[in-house]
Amino acid sequence: MKTTSGRTVDVLIGSPRDSFWESVKVILKGYYPYQLKHFRNFDEVLENSEPNFSPILALIDGQDGTAQTNEWVQSTKMNYPDCHIIVLHSAAAPLDFNVVKKNGADEVMHINFDREFISDMVLQLAPIEMEGDNIPITALMPVDLRDMEAQMSINFDVYAHLPANHRSILLRKTGDCVDDRQLEKFKTMKQQMYIKKTQMKAFFEYARTVMSLRNIPLPVSMTEKFHRSKKSIHEIMAQFLNGAATDYQEGKLIYDKCKNIVADFELVKDLSAQEIFDEIFRFTGNTRTLYHDCICLSAYGAYFAQLLGWNQEKRESAAIAGLLHNIGLAQLPASVGDKNPKNYTPEELSEYALYPDRSVIMVKGKKVPLTPEISEAIGQHRENGAGTGFPKKLTTADLSEMGKLMGLAYSFHEMTALKDNQQALTATQAIQNLRDCALNGNGEFDLILTTQIFKKWKA
Repeated sequence: MKTTSGRTVDVLIGSPRDSFWESVKVILKGYYPYQLKHFRNFDEVLENSEPNFSPILALIDGQDGTAQTNEWVQSTKMNYPDCHIIVLHSAAAPLDFNVVKKNGADEVMHINFDREFISDMVLQLAPIEMEGDNIPITALMPVDLRDMEAQMSINFDVYAHLPANHRSILLRKTGDCVDDRQLEKFKTMKQQMYIKKTQMKAFFEYARTVMSLRNIPLPVSMTEKFHRSKKSIHEIMAQFLNGAATDYQEGKLIYDKCKNIVADFELVKDLSAQEIFDEIFRFTGNTRTLYHDCICLSAYGAYFAQLLGWNQEKRESAAIAGLLHNIGLAQLPASVGDKNPKNYTPEELSEYALYPDRSVIMVKGKKVPLTPEISEAIGQHRENGAGTGFPKKLTTADLSEMGKLMGLAYSFHEMTALKDNQQALTATQAIQNLRDCALNGNGEFDLILTTQIFKKWKA
């Protein structure tokens, strides 16, 4: 299929693996202007002379380590010097990002952990426009409704996404306005408005104008702040995934970046209970991704800690634990792709259960100066007091207070996030469910922590 203009673009896929080819097709499903061509070895890339094949982008398999990946990158650059290159790697073999980039790669990304950012980078390096109601959700970006102004002309297209139908509906075109009724409907139903990622710059310009008209001192929109913070988390994770040698300075840099993200989101700011509830509502009801999980768990950990009366230092610790809780998932085999854990094989499930411990090991491996309290919370966020969690099946007596809190926050996130196109619980329903579960006596959730949060919520 072609765009309205009929324009298509060539994309080179370099890998000896059919599994890599299949993964890329899934990642770029629905990106119909891209014409993919699979090369199985770098000699094919060097020798290819098809006059009608002129790739503007290459996705290269980096799962065989630094030396092999360099061969792919150098061969691609030799035959197609103007072609942008993204290397996609996994835990199969260590990869030195610095060396690979020095040889010509524009970006190095993890084929599973970075999946939500791969489409961003593809669209950045090889921009295309798609039309109609079949634009994939990965080509769209949600916007914070607080950044929208009714009756003000927009310089971007606005979409709604229908997850059950896998369709994206065009609501307003560039040059139109969004009215009060439409904004109120989306706010009431807690639905997302989306823009095309290729129109991100235009939206940020519009939102800055909105902020300026409202006389806000620093006219940076909530959407832009969220996007910047997510990119910062991506940069942190890239440091963990880089196979290059590390030192204590790098660990300190990662820690400082985490603290900056927590500050940008104002997660430890003193708020009233009502203000905390309002902030929590803003994070609920969104589609789950690994990076969104980092942000949500960081927010819920910090906000629940404040409802419990914890001081700012402990709230910040909970927020940092949330940011780093799932980096161990990068160690899962590439075969898991974006499969739901419910569909894992027994072997994949065993590997999955190790990820909290692996998160702690990876953090220590990069010499990040975390307190024992934060490390414990990362390692315990999937445990529960009944001893049915993982990785160690700890019971209440073995869990730290921070570990109990992060376990509660994770369960709240699971209940309130959109997953597999199923409607999420509201924040109030989730808190009620957690309280009821704590009262039923099986010991899964800490009774004191849960009832304290419930009482604040009910009040």
